[in-house]
Amino acid sequence: MKKLMMLLLCGGLLVACSSDSGYRVKVSKSDDAMITGSELKMTKQDYFNQLLDQYGAQQVLSEALTTIADKEVTDQEEINKLVAEREKTYAKNANGDLEKYAKSLGYDSKEEYSQEVLVPDVKQELLRNKYIKENLEKMIKDYQVVSFKKIVVTKESEALTIIKESTSAEIFDKKLKDAVTNVEDAGIVTKNSTLDDNFKSQLSQLSAVIKDCVYSEAIKLSDDSYAVLYLYNTDHKNTDELINKLTSDGDVQKEIEGIYLKKYNFKVNDSKIKDAIKKLSSEYIE
Repeated sequence: MKKLMMLLLCGGLLVACSSDSGYRVKVSKSDDAMITGSELKMTKQDYFNQLLDQYGAQQVLSEALTTIADKEVTDQEEINKLVAEREKTYAKNANGDLEKYAKSLGYDSKEEYSQEVLVPDVKQELLRNKYIKENLEKMIKDYQVVSFKKIVVTKESEALTIIKESTSAEIFDKKLKDAVTNVEDAGIVTKNSTLDDNFKSQLSQLSAVIKDCVYSEAIKLSDDSYAVLYLYNTDHKNTDELINKLTSDGDVQKEIEGIYLKKYNFKVNDSKIKDAIKKLSSEYIE
């Protein structure tokens, strides 16, 4: 359907007008029947309006962001590399036959599918990555990014003993290994990660720590247990991992996309599509 809508949008079938649907565009020969039957009729305009209702806002955004990415992302080698990785992944998920999968979606070939779907997605991802890389410390602060290992115990006294005795990463790791249960290497988390509410309230302070260490305080969790943390990668030199984590965060995506849309003075003149875009995110349009 996405491809069909773009054919309608780009194939010269649209003329400016007003319509009962509330859209400012109308297909030529709009009253011609596409589907008929017993007590059933769908015109070309009816079908086009349904496509706009389902895909219009997202497609307009995608086209705008891809156009912006064409200006901002210029490393063709990086684009080609990531597209090739995506093709390989999608082929694996499609039982090894990307060609068949592409044709099942209405594309003439896997090359056409790649060009119309994968390439825009890759360019938009690289656009987000570019912004995160250029503003990494700000994003880490704003989204309270931290990497940690965790031991959870039932008593505060136990937690304080672990903190006192864990004078090095090696000692903490041994305690974590010996504990077996109620332990975790959480990796990278953000304020949008699924976390205990009491724990989440501490993220701002945790993300501000600038040296790998056992955190000096035991964190009381919602179930009255206590967490002891070892904070690591506090120097943020694991740039690729941090970018990957942030770029996959839905709120980060919307924020960055909104920043670029405003930079390029993105405006939508169709009020119905504009309202639909606002519903996707207030970041996109005023």
